[in-house]
Amino acid sequence: MPRQCVPRGLIANEEKRYKQALAELAEAEKALMELESRPDLRSSTHYEQTTNTEMEEAGQYANYPLPKSPTPPCNLTNSNAFQKVSPKKAARPQLEKIFPPIDTSNRFQNLMDTTENNISTDPEVKISIPDINLKLSNDYNITIQEIVRNFPETTCKYNRGYIRISPHSLEDRDKIIETLDKTEKEYVLSESPENRPIKIVIKNLPPDHSKDSIVNDLVENKYHVIRINQLRNYRLKTFLPIFLVELAKTPNANNIFQLEKINNYNVKIEHYRKKLRATMCYKCSDFFHSARNCKCKPRCIKCNGTHETRMCSIKTKIENPVCINCNENGHLASWKGCPKYPVIRNNSPPTYAQKVKSNLLKTNNSPATNLSKPSPQIEINTLEEFDRNMNALKIINEAFKKFPNLIEISEKIKIAKTDLEIVTLIEWVGGRKCTASLGL
Repeated sequence: MPRQCVPRGLIANEEKRYKQALAELAEAEKALMELESRPDLRSSTHYEQTTNTEMEEAGQYANYPLPKSPTPPCNLTNSNAFQKVSPKKAARPQLEKIFPPIDTSNRFQNLMDTTENNISTDPEVKISIPDINLKLSNDYNITIQEIVRNFPETTCKYNRGYIRISPHSLEDRDKIIETLDKTEKEYVLSESPENRPIKIVIKNLPPDHSKDSIVNDLVENKYHVIRINQLRNYRLKTFLPIFLVELAKTPNANNIFQLEKINNYNVKIEHYRKKLRATMCYKCSDFFHSARNCKCKPRCIKCNGTHETRMCSIKTKIENPVCINCNENGHLASWKGCPKYPVIRNNSPPTYAQKVKSNLLKTNNSPATNLSKPSPQIEINTLEEFDRNMNALKIINEAFKKFPNLIEISEKIKIAKTDLEIVTLIEWVGGRKCTASLGL
């Protein structure tokens, strides 16, 4: 922005006035110092000290340079550097604006008070109610009618030889169990997902390792062990270096897979992979449930007695057992080939590799590919060789008919040590041929 030039005479007058003012201030300050040094004028009656802030400030900072302005200073000695700015173009001091608070109004303020109704952000824990599976009997319908009459909100459904009873609450479930116990009914309890244990497999431990030491180590790491068992090979009747452990669902239960050492051994912990077959109860010898939740009468698969199989007195192998499920001879109820043994089909979808393989087989066996292949043509040379071989077989067959002991003579020729023995054997064959032709 261009500035207006100031005349040199005006600048000289201003400098002269400035120097004159400084000289007057210095003289006034000197006079004051002389007055203060006189003792007769220090009395308050004769001397009244007056302060002039302007004079004091000017005399105090007379030897110091002028304060710096926010704008870059101009060189007063250089007349070309100073430019006069018009009031319209000069910057005005900006005052800080104070805005009054804005009043807001909510027309729904009377409907809800946010201070009293505090919405909790904690997630609701859904409590699942396990089912009760009633075993079919002659009077099961009467039992179901009584349960529905006493607990109307209970639902019932048939499933695999059992009646699945779904209570509305945990209190109703406990009362239904008491009713079934009083009437001595057989039933199986279902487990809720929260109460189902976590099954893990511990590998890379010695086969003769103590199970108690494993439990103690896990308990020290704040894991709740429900059961531990060592897997074994039933064919070889030997224990495997694999331990099956059931843990309760505690907050730190899933951290077990990060554990690397147990009893100073480097171990490998994995999920237990269950085989694709029906679970058999060791108490009632039925399927699709475990003995832990079974409230049925015990049944032995060896003698069909009212006791568990492990408590049976028969400890030796049964030669001709009888199945308690199909009543056939030759196998037990635990045999997979039993007609009553349930078969679980694998309904998992095919993998990408299986789909690609099936598509390749379809393309290879398609009619278009078969038509594109040229049909094999029989050459004439192969037919001639075939006829020659057939004639040779006929000649050999006729020779065996004429000389039945030809194989024995050929074996003797192999054993013969001298040429004379070989010649005598051939002559003997020729002599037998001549006698046979003459009929002698």
